[in-house]
Amino acid sequence: ITGASSGLGLASAKALAAKGCELTLVMRDSHKAKHIRSVLIHETGNENIHIEIADLSIMADVIALSQRLKQQNKAIDVLINNAGALFNPRQQTQEGLEQSFALLLLSPFILTEQLKPLLAKNARVINVLSGGMYSQKIDVQDLENKRGRYSGSVAYAKAKRGLMMMTEHWAKTWQTEGICVHAMHPGWAETTGVINALPEFYRLTKNFLRSPEQGADTIVWLASASEAAKCTGLFWLDRKPQPTHLLAKTLESDTDHQQLLQALLAY
Repeated sequence: ITGASSGLGLASAKALAAKGCELTLVMRDSHKAKHIRSVLIHETGNENIHIEIADLSIMADVIALSQRLKQQNKAIDVLINNAGALFNPRQQTQEGLEQSFALLLLSPFILTEQLKPLLAKNARVINVLSGGMYSQKIDVQDLENKRGRYSGSVAYAKAKRGLMMMTEHWAKTWQTEGICVHAMHPGWAETTGVINALPEFYRLTKNFLRSPEQGADTIVWLASASEAAKCTGLFWLDRKPQPTHLLAKTLESDTDHQQLLQALLAY
């Protein structure tokens, strides 16, 4: 589980630990990671919880994490790509990549591709997206949001749209190997990401937001329920498949899918 230090990732980790799953939690802060591991063990009685430290907005960290996991050579039954944040104003990573694109799209793409050899037969990949993707079509010629006025929420939505496209690509490509790839929308949940990145939105909606546990419910269900293994390539909310598009303007062609794949591979 990536982004397991708070919010949906932590709620998912707690629920899956309680089910007795062996977990590897990916976080940036080693001190916080050790504390969270101790708390989860204390609360669930499950000591089979491991931590990996990586800043997933840095591709060198993503590759190093992948290499460490491949050296361990332990099969992965479920990969949950959850790490995320919303950035305003436009920022670049130390590698010179626009941060929204780096963390929200390129990072899970590289991590998933790198870990493919470890995915067990009948493994599941779960990509945590957002309903915000309904409003945007990704621009393959401007993945790093250099053109026009920058909006963190638009950059976030475009990256999530791109990850939905990759969800569909992996689902189609890996179906014959028994690997299921799903995407999900947690609904609007009260997480530190929402509170910090969208303070006005939070002020207006805090009485209606879901808890992180409610938001994580579909992640946990997709990771553990037998029903979720009977299909692939879908977008889920509240354990039910949803349309991937609500607006005609966001529809992609087969060429768009292929161009996005080639652009991400080029990084």
